[in-house]
Amino acid sequence: MTPIDLGVRQMLRGAPMAGSGLILLTLACWAFFFAGAGTGMDIWRMSVPGFPPATNHGAMMGSPVSVSAMSMTFMWWTMMLAMMMPGAFRHLPSQGTGTLSATANLLGFWISYAGIWLGFSVLATAIQYLLVDASLLHGMKMWSTNSWFSSTLLALAGLYQFTGLKARSLATCQAVPSDRSPVQNGTAYGLNCLISSFPLMLLLFVGGVMNIYWVALLTAVVALEKILPNPKPFSIATGVACLCAAVAVLIN
Repeated sequence: MTPIDLGVRQMLRGAPMAGSGLILLTLACWAFFFAGAGTGMDIWRMSVPGFPPATNHGAMMGSPVSVSAMSMTFMWWTMMLAMMMPGAFRHLPSQGTGTLSATANLLGFWISYAGIWLGFSVLATAIQYLLVDASLLHGMKMWSTNSWFSSTLLALAGLYQFTGLKARSLATCQAVPSDRSPVQNGTAYGLNCLISSFPLMLLLFVGGVMNIYWVALLTAVVALEKILPNPKPFSIATGVACLCAAVAVLIN
């Protein structure tokens, strides 16, 4: 039984209705992503399986995929929930605390956690529009059009994997206290998960915001960092891979 299986079993045992709802919501977020996330685009036409990603496409000026900022924010938010929830199931509360039932504890925690990623999605949408205006991001494909920009993001993500801030935030993200309210716990958990994975999430601008191969890869990376008993070797290996990729982007 994997840590994710164990977390899901515990959640369903403690709060079966709410737990089932969160699982269905996560699956719905994935289904929404595969359907184009409200952009009207074919996700497979926006996906590149190779590495490094294509950077020889000219930048496309104008609003990304011609959708509103609100729709783009919603796309980011549902994508973040789809990517982050597989690793989060291991740490969601499965029991009640004090006068709160297991269901109330779980939902309060998740709503606060999801709110953190909504805030990130607003920021990511703003960054995306700025990058398109700066001709660093393709307005339709939503991936980097500049090798130096790609290399910089990869290098920053790689170096961040070796920092103490990364280690502390990941350790705190793995240990959820039980002596605070679900809102406090969910907010703290979300913030630490955001701090630990923020540079990795920015790599979506390298490979493509809706590139299924990059989304799947980053989902696996952040999930493994959360569920491995000792994630440090994996985090270091990820950092080395990012640094090697930063060099590969420039020499190809």
